[in-house]
Amino acid sequence: MLQVEELAAMIDHSIIDPNHTEADMHEGIDVALKYRTGRFTTQPFRVMAARKRLDGTGIALQTYVGFPHGNDHTATKRLQARQALDEGVDELDMVINISAFLSGDHAHVEDDIRAVVEEAAPFGVSVKGIIECFYLTRPQRLEAAKLVEAAGAAFVKTSTGQRPDMQASIAEDLRAMRAILKPETTVKASGGCFNLDALLLYHACGARRFGASETATILEDLRGRLARGEIAN
Repeated sequence: MLQVEELAAMIDHSIIDPNHTEADMHEGIDVALKYRTGRFTTQPFRVMAARKRLDGTGIALQTYVGFPHGNDHTATKRLQARQALDEGVDELDMVINISAFLSGDHAHVEDDIRAVVEEAAPFGVSVKGIIECFYLTRPQRLEAAKLVEAAGAAFVKTSTGQRPDMQASIAEDLRAMRAILKPETTVKASGGCFNLDALLLYHACGARRFGASETATILEDLRGRLARGEIAN
């Protein structure tokens, strides 16, 4: 059974909503530090401020490119990525071009992802390709995941978490992706990671990273269940 520290290390504690303020960022960093989450995710223009607080803590910093729909020009995505890289980000989440994908222009989608991967490579920074599964059918989600992998991204991420219907279960998507992707390609669950039961289910389906903002509640729930013997150690 997952221990609190193990699950915390898989969580990307994310404070990225449009209404999240500077104070919210600092409170989020406090949570990441208290629970020793693997990473903290912030808005792009707050990367430098977050970097100052996270230096020397062992907690990685990440931000995003092309949120929320991925429809920026590739050159714009490269510029966004490069600025974040220059400011000290450790990982990048990028949204694939959903419109191009749905239009059947898979070559553009793959080239778009590869451009950001190539931008990040000299910095030793991994890229997650976000397919935003809530816009896609199951076969489309799998095809998008394969494009992300083919473009060289280290992770496939299910969603930005910015859709109003994001509580829909992604369990079957995760199982299907894990069955077709290379072992070294990590699957990150995002969208619907609001409670411990969801994370445990998604972990069982093959996800090894989680985007979450309810991190404290999730980890305290796990701690309590373990202490009460409700989950076997």
